[in-house]
Amino acid sequence: MFRYFGFGLTIDSEVELPDLPAGDEEPDVVIRLGPVSRTPRKATMDEEIAIHNRGGAFHILHGREIVLDPAPGANPELLRVLLMGRMMAYLLRQRGWLSLHASGVRIEGQAVLFLGVSGSGKSTTAAAFHARGHEIITDDVGAVRVCSGGQCVVRPTGARVRLLDDSREVIEGVAPGGVFQWDKHTFNLAGGKQRDTVPVGRIYVLEYSDAVASEPIKPLPAVALLSTHSFILRRHMTREALAAHLLACSSVASAVPVSSLVRPRSFAALPDLVRWVEADTRDRQPA
Repeated sequence: MFRYFGFGLTIDSEVELPDLPAGDEEPDVVIRLGPVSRTPRKATMDEEIAIHNRGGAFHILHGREIVLDPAPGANPELLRVLLMGRMMAYLLRQRGWLSLHASGVRIEGQAVLFLGVSGSGKSTTAAAFHARGHEIITDDVGAVRVCSGGQCVVRPTGARVRLLDDSREVIEGVAPGGVFQWDKHTFNLAGGKQRDTVPVGRIYVLEYSDAVASEPIKPLPAVALLSTHSFILRRHMTREALAAHLLACSSVASAVPVSSLVRPRSFAALPDLVRWVEADTRDRQPA
């Protein structure tokens, strides 16, 4: 059994997860190998079965356990990507977090999250902020929730970023040595163990256009977009679990400004995008 720290949790795992730092406390989560039923079953508040054709079957329980039943000949790198992405997102949902498919950075003490469809450049955008000196606090899984005082926070999931081959140039000058894992290059960035939650200042939904621009999204469409860009399969959830999910989306949309953010597709435009978001974040800091 290996012991790691990630997602704000100490994780005991029978599967090696070399991208995570070592853990030094009692485990919050256990990942173990074992049989998992392939019978379809709707996700409840505290149980979910996920099946990946090439990876295998995963049983996530009570926000504390992931049972992995690998497919014959499953690639270990693929299993690690699935565990550290979608499966941890499901587990965090069971622990009361809204798991968004997002990348996020810290700017002047606040988290800025980037949502978008696959290929919209979430990780590349985060890498551009890292190149500017900002800390990446999450890539792929953005776990958020609203605290009792009404503030939305995000749980850092680790200072690393996974980039497609053509996106490496954005970060290689400041973070050399990316390792190819399954389908992308993984860059583990200096950041130590990110234990504390970070207040969320802005959420942007990324799209491409001719120039950098942003427009606020009204609350009801914002709820729909947060749901769309989260780690759920709505038709595979019980009514209770889906109701809790939509309530979480509504709570976050009420607590954090959600805006569209359009920008050119060219990598050369990324520095302008970073400066634009920096200015937008400063302008909206609380007095």
